[in-house]
Amino acid sequence: MCHQDFEQGFQDFNTGVNLLVNILKLQDKDLVKLCEQTLTYLLGSEEATHMLNAAMFQLVETAPETCYWTWNNFPELQVCMDLKEHVCIFIAQKLIKKGFILGKDFSTNENGEILVSRETRISLMLDSLPSEWRFIKPVLKVID
Repeated sequence: MCHQDFEQGFQDFNTGVNLLVNILKLQDKDLVKLCEQTLTYLLGSEEATHMLNAAMFQLVETAPETCYWTWNNFPELQVCMDLKEHVCIFIAQKLIKKGFILGKDFSTNENGEILVSRETRISLMLDSLPSEWRFIKPVLKVID
């Protein structure tokens, strides 16, 4: 009986994630807000966040344009804040791997942006795939 409950819960979770993916692909802000509010009301904030996280991970792989649209239009969602944090970590790792030094060649600010020189930005841009750059560019702030 417990196995069946677990399996049903897993199927319900996947159904919710697939619903979110399809709604996000429509890129209708009002519909996305309504869906997120409904899921939060029905399942609770934590479960709704888990579903949104799973949907975003799926979209990164299958529909990066939709993932980017979601990130741009809903920065207040926990999943988007988490994604921004992961992008910042990815940038820092990429820069360190290229020989840049945290605190000397780049740093962060209170807004979660990575502060870089114009030269560092160009180096990062040239070393990034277009799909990566799309997420990296909004997090960078050039300082001279």
